[in-house]
Amino acid sequence: MPVTHASDDYSFEPAIPSPISVSVTPYSKRINQSLEAAPLYVSRYTAEESSDAAYQLDLQNRHFQLRKKRVIMVSIGILSLCMVAMMVRINNFLSGLNLSRFTIRTSSSHDMASRDSDGFFDNVSDEDWEQRVQRTKSILGEQDALNAVASSSDVEPAPFWSKNWQANFPCYQEVQIGNKFICDPFRIVSQAVEYLNSDGTTNVGRDCIVYVSGGDDLAFANQFLDYTLARGMEVGLTTPVCNVHIFNPNMQLEPQQERENLIIHKWGFRPKSAGNSTSATGATFKPIEETMQELGHKDKTISLMALDCEGCEWDIYPDLLSLSYPIHQLIIQTHGLPNPNQVHSMFNAMRMDGYVITHKQQEPAGNGEVFDYSFLKLSKSYLDQGR
Repeated sequence: MPVTHASDDYSFEPAIPSPISVSVTPYSKRINQSLEAAPLYVSRYTAEESSDAAYQLDLQNRHFQLRKKRVIMVSIGILSLCMVAMMVRINNFLSGLNLSRFTIRTSSSHDMASRDSDGFFDNVSDEDWEQRVQRTKSILGEQDALNAVASSSDVEPAPFWSKNWQANFPCYQEVQIGNKFICDPFRIVSQAVEYLNSDGTTNVGRDCIVYVSGGDDLAFANQFLDYTLARGMEVGLTTPVCNVHIFNPNMQLEPQQERENLIIHKWGFRPKSAGNSTSATGATFKPIEETMQELGHKDKTISLMALDCEGCEWDIYPDLLSLSYPIHQLIIQTHGLPNPNQVHSMFNAMRMDGYVITHKQQEPAGNGEVFDYSFLKLSKSYLDQGR
């Protein structure tokens, strides 16, 4: 066995294979080629752009752009609100106006409302109208249940009025003028405008004739004329289109009370059965039919009548219902409770004649016994069960 000595010179270097021959481009040359194609690094800011002055200018520009953006956004918001308000205004205007040059009738879907209201509601859909019919029927059904209970003459007025004869027709365009509530008075004005523009044609629009008797008649008459003047100006008129007649036997005529389209008559109303009469104080009273004949209104529809005759309403309502041309809207102030059956008789008679109740308002100083009722005349078939 061979022995290895320390003095023996042996070499244990590993064998290295010969390198493969490859073509290598020097690094410096590759760098130069890349720089020729596109720089590897470009400074984001030049020395001039990195100065304090450039920074301040850039900051100011950013603030300006931010303020500009805010102004634009606010302007867009305001413009949007204005456009919405304008569209609502135009919609309300066209909803109340019945002029052929403004109103566009696209279908027969408004026939029910127009038919039942004698053309007063010409922009209410059949679906909406049917909902109003059902609402009226529901409230009157509750009233019929109350009427079925025997009424005695010793019923307290306040409890009786709190549950009997509620408003039963929703008028969504109701307006308060003075202390009275009127269903869509703008339609009254627009129909009068249409009548003036009809050039002699018939069945187009109607006169605007208003009767006011009792209560705050002069104040209400002036406020109503102010309203009609404002609405008329919206369609290019400069004078009121309504004639308001005040009937007050106790009013002293004074020059400052007179104004265009306001006529004051020094007599009041009494039932036809009472005929013409004169009170102990010299006040004169006439039946409504005779008054209309005298004023040339017998063959015309009264657009609105506000009656506050301190209790005569229980006796005069048959005269109101017997007119050849019915009063389109009635505002009657009821007083006390003469007899529950007498109250039911009046309200049922008006109901059978097509009047619906659009508003019921308690008089603040009436101790629960005085109420202002607003009635609207519809066709007698409005509540037909077979529709």
